[in-house]
Amino acid sequence: MAAAAADASAEAAAIARRLASCNAGARERTVRYLLSDFLPASAPRLSAADLLKLWKGLFFCFWHADKPLYQSSVATRLASAVSAAPSPADGTAFLAAYLTTLRREWAHIDVHRLDKFYLLNRRFLHHAFLLINSNSFAPDVTSQIVSILSDKALLPEADNVAAGTSRGLGYHVAEAFLDELLPVLPVSLQTVDALLAPFFTVLEKSSDRVMISKVKAGIFDRFLENGIQLLEKLKKGEEVEKDSAEEKLGKVGLLFGFSKRFLDIGAKAETVQSNRKVIFGLRDAFVKVEKGLELSGVEIPVPKFEATEVQVVPDADCSMDLCEDKAEKKKKKAKKAALAEGDKEGAKALKREKKVKKEKKVKKERKKKKVDVVEGGDAADQNTDAHAEDQQMGDGTNGITLDGTFLSNLQKQFEKAAAEDGMVDGGGSSSTSPATPVNGKVAKKRKRSKSVDRLSEASDGDDCSEGNLLTQDGEKSGKKVRFSMKNNIVWKPHNPLPPQCLRLPPSATPRGSALKKGVQPGPIKETPTPLKKAKPKAKSAKKVLKKKPLSAVKRLRKLQSFSA
Repeated sequence: MAAAAADASAEAAAIARRLASCNAGARERTVRYLLSDFLPASAPRLSAADLLKLWKGLFFCFWHADKPLYQSSVATRLASAVSAAPSPADGTAFLAAYLTTLRREWAHIDVHRLDKFYLLNRRFLHHAFLLINSNSFAPDVTSQIVSILSDKALLPEADNVAAGTSRGLGYHVAEAFLDELLPVLPVSLQTVDALLAPFFTVLEKSSDRVMISKVKAGIFDRFLENGIQLLEKLKKGEEVEKDSAEEKLGKVGLLFGFSKRFLDIGAKAETVQSNRKVIFGLRDAFVKVEKGLELSGVEIPVPKFEATEVQVVPDADCSMDLCEDKAEKKKKKAKKAALAEGDKEGAKALKREKKVKKEKKVKKERKKKKVDVVEGGDAADQNTDAHAEDQQMGDGTNGITLDGTFLSNLQKQFEKAAAEDGMVDGGGSSSTSPATPVNGKVAKKRKRSKSVDRLSEASDGDDCSEGNLLTQDGEKSGKKVRFSMKNNIVWKPHNPLPPQCLRLPPSATPRGSALKKGVQPGPIKETPTPLKKAKPKAKSAKKVLKKKPLSAVKRLRKLQSFSA
């Protein structure tokens, strides 16, 4: 026996190292071997220290698990080792090692991995209750599970491990306890008393205010609320949904006698003084509900344990992090085998599937094209004016549309500008005689303009001809002015265009200080400078003093002159 135990201990250490491997495939193979072969055969020979070693590796195995489906699969398989253990003692030992490890590592779990460890904790609570249910809620098995939850999660102050770093696990156990207990209810009131014993102890001895509030809200308030709802429905004669939380928890809340139990806890000398207010508040609330039940005269049957099949949490059929579908893998393997063996029917089936896939792809592409065409047509109909403006501003993808009216207007403007600038021999002014265009081919041309003429002739056509010459009436023009539509109409900016509401032709683009911050973009307008108003000159003191005397003063002066 000693040699077998030593071998099991050594193998457990080797398994723990493989469980913490960086290779996902190695971790998955080790988990399968641990759950299917090693634990069922070697669980009785493993000590508590060996189980802690295994759980050190299992913790990091679950730490590395990615993807929600794979996380759920691993959590369910690990928790099933509690309910599927060879004996209840082995299951409780595995649960105790799990809670010890998780409480020790809880402070190091970051916020990104906390949800999956919440999931793992719920799975273990679920399978712990399944273990009790499979043993028909035997008092010894129930007391073992309850004591483990109390010592390892709810009241960890007795341990040497720092309690402040491990209280989060107890908070979550208090929140998830009734959710995972519901599937195995109803049970007898004596069993309910045994299951709720650690929570009564928390109200009596714990000095953690957060734990007190979690126990009150997650356990006793739910019994109270469901009891009130059940009583109201029974008074009105309404039917209560069978196997609902309202029925299961409501019966316990009305028939358990919580008011008397809270009164006994509050009367104890050992009860923490700060908890008495919560305890007596719960007691008063349950007294009202129990009195309401007595006055209503409604009879509620006492719940009893019923041996029913509990629905186990489904395990995700997922063996690796990528969670590929096994059915598809089997199909692919069968096709490859058929081709390798030369099976004609298998090869034909494979060809058919490929053909169907291609047809589906082609149909999807056609649908997309049709949708794009329809959307493009609608947009073109709605924005024709804007599109024409963009083309005239040089933003169109197909260039500028050269209509006859557009070219004639440009020609007139160019002739006017040339006449004003005096582009003739001797620098004479062209304002005295108007410039007239000469259309058609000119006999004598500059040599360097031949290539340009050919290009413009091909692109512009007959309308823009090869060029336009401006001459002055009555004189032979020695200087030839050439206007190329290709070089002058198309505007190719070096920078991306501004929004359409701010676009201007190149000739009207503001320059210099007009482009500074605070100046609105737009054509430069010459505004007359405002004349400064002359300030009125201040009147001198002498002028102010020289005022016309009043009539009374005049009379006084006249009298003085007469007396003199």
